[in-house]
Amino acid sequence: MADGFLTEIHYLVATPDWRPEDTTPLAGFSPRLALSSELIRRVALLPANVYELCPEYHLGRIASRVCGTSAIQFFPQSPRAIMSEPMPLEAPFSVIILGPGQSVAPYQTWLASCPIKPVVVAEKDGTLSYAEFDVDGLQKALLATCDAMMALSPSEAVADTKRCIGSWSPPAVRRLDYTVGGHATVTPNLIALSVLGFDSPVTGRFKATGDGIQPYVAQIVQTTRSVLEERAAVPETLPEPSFPRPPALTLFAPAVYPHVNALKPVANADKLERRNFRIIKNMIQRQRGYAYDITTEAQNVALTGMTVEEAKSGTGTFKPNVLMQARQIELQLTTAVMEILTASEISAVARLPNDINRTGSAVRQFSNHYRMANRSDAETLADFRAVQARISQAVPPEFLDLIRDGGDQIRIVADAHLEWLEVDGLPLCLRKQVSRVSVTPGNLFVSQIGAQQPIRIVPETFKRVLVLSALKSEDQIRGMFEAAFVTFGKLWKDRFEITFKEVGSADQLADAINAFDGAIAIFDGHGTHDRDKPAVLMLKDEACDVWSLRARIKRAPPIMILSACDTHAADRNHATTANGFLMLGCRTVLASVFPLEAMNAATFAARLLYRLAEFVPPMINAVGRAMTWAEICSGMIRMQAATDLRHELLKKRLITDAQMIELGEASNRAINLGDPDPFATIEAKVVELGLDEKRAKRELQMAIAGSSAISYLQMGRPETILFDTPERLAREAAQMDES
Repeated sequence: MADGFLTEIHYLVATPDWRPEDTTPLAGFSPRLALSSELIRRVALLPANVYELCPEYHLGRIASRVCGTSAIQFFPQSPRAIMSEPMPLEAPFSVIILGPGQSVAPYQTWLASCPIKPVVVAEKDGTLSYAEFDVDGLQKALLATCDAMMALSPSEAVADTKRCIGSWSPPAVRRLDYTVGGHATVTPNLIALSVLGFDSPVTGRFKATGDGIQPYVAQIVQTTRSVLEERAAVPETLPEPSFPRPPALTLFAPAVYPHVNALKPVANADKLERRNFRIIKNMIQRQRGYAYDITTEAQNVALTGMTVEEAKSGTGTFKPNVLMQARQIELQLTTAVMEILTASEISAVARLPNDINRTGSAVRQFSNHYRMANRSDAETLADFRAVQARISQAVPPEFLDLIRDGGDQIRIVADAHLEWLEVDGLPLCLRKQVSRVSVTPGNLFVSQIGAQQPIRIVPETFKRVLVLSALKSEDQIRGMFEAAFVTFGKLWKDRFEITFKEVGSADQLADAINAFDGAIAIFDGHGTHDRDKPAVLMLKDEACDVWSLRARIKRAPPIMILSACDTHAADRNHATTANGFLMLGCRTVLASVFPLEAMNAATFAARLLYRLAEFVPPMINAVGRAMTWAEICSGMIRMQAATDLRHELLKKRLITDAQMIELGEASNRAINLGDPDPFATIEAKVVELGLDEKRAKRELQMAIAGSSAISYLQMGRPETILFDTPERLAREAAQMDES
């Protein structure tokens, strides 16, 4: 055995039904994975590697988690994938978790083939029982793993690892100066605080369930602030220039599929069962706060099978509703997965009330208006303000302070369009660096939130760019990409190797992606998403649902830029093109919620590459740290909004050509050189150029409402893609040698 074995602990949750077609009806989770929620919650409190709980590593453990280099390696996997080959010697510290009802027997032959057997957690006959699955049990099991490694190939590295595991101890206990009622809305934050060494502040179950959302909000805000304050107090460490900290705050809203209304009870259901099914379905869809409002006797009977009187007198028989049980199991899994995220990053979660999922009708109205051919700037602004007002109505005002104080990055884990939430006069997507993970379908959500190893990209890696051209020869927008790339290509010169690949069928698309080994691919073509159907890309004459390519794509590029309409449409279903590419293995996808004007989209993509070539490398060397794709792309989205403002002002003859150039230079400085409020600076510059303050503000707001900047979404985990330069890496290596 080589001494360079991995010291990470891999937690593999066996999921026999880990397939898109075998999922829960409301949000699309694997039923077997959902039944393992309690075991997944325990993983959040276990070490990510064999060194974390050694006393000398306690401080380093927190710093590593805060900068994202020590995430808990949690992966749902099918039994077939787990047993596809013996567990490699290089990864000896693996834990196979078999959920309720799963037997060890099918794994015995495979286990016997493993030179170092993984730890198996099972109801019975495993290395550890469920009762033993905690830090003490894991320590005992991994010490036995070290003994097996020594018997196979003795070495000092194994002996040192065994010493570390044997010395595990919890961090010093700390206590918060407040208490909370136990509830899923705060457990992700409590898990993060537990990793920091805080004792649980829970004093029994949360009891204020009938008092509206404020008691929930108060606990969420209190625990979120504790995590943010503790995280901010962690000093910067040597790895951080290479591994910038991931978002400190996640806005989280579990959801259900939009087509839940079409669900029907089982075919042989009697009249009462059908009635109860309809009542529960309506309760789930109409929920506004953090709890279900039970106001009628019929609702109580549907939930419990008993009247209120029968429940009080003890004469009834409790019969839980199957649909509500399914939803509760989904929510337990969703919360458990978020707990692993907060434990991995020491980050905070602000759980939103369910009213945010009821903003869809306002989004639909704005979407319908945005798609109109002849829309005035004033009408667009009025409709955008209306949808922003509805979203703001659903977000507790206390959360705006959390957003303001939560750092430059915000992660959205939701289906609702929180990117448009107004924060101090700007939509959130322009106020902060924003990325998004959808919560439906549930299996995709789980795979996205799980551990994502950082991807390091240097100029040699990102210079190869694939453009997938899917437009027919007679298409009037064909050639716009080439034209935009020729124009900007003069600026980036030889920094990129652009390959244009014609794709006219699903097979050609799959072949082109599989043959490409670069980091960035761009799709140039048409997209559409009809209601109640999967989204498609038009490959010349063939409509392609990218979800259907799952078996054909062997390697997807980390970054996919979709220069096509409706690739994550604002008013459709979960089966979007963007989600499809994430399912295929892309780490992040730049998608659109609306139709894109072809020339603007082509220019945006070309400018984004220009930004990579000319702005990013010198900025990395100047600030002395890597840059994430999230901040690179966020800067380009802000630049797009600023560009649209300049063009609108020029079109209305409110500025001259010379002033447009002057405003552009001021906008570039404000957005790219660290201005804490670049759009306030841009607005002030417009005033300086001759507009009064009121007119300048309105022009900025109208430009933003009509800009494609509010259409772009950063999907997936763009914060885990790190752009760096050889010069900075060399300086860092020298510093590490000196230290």
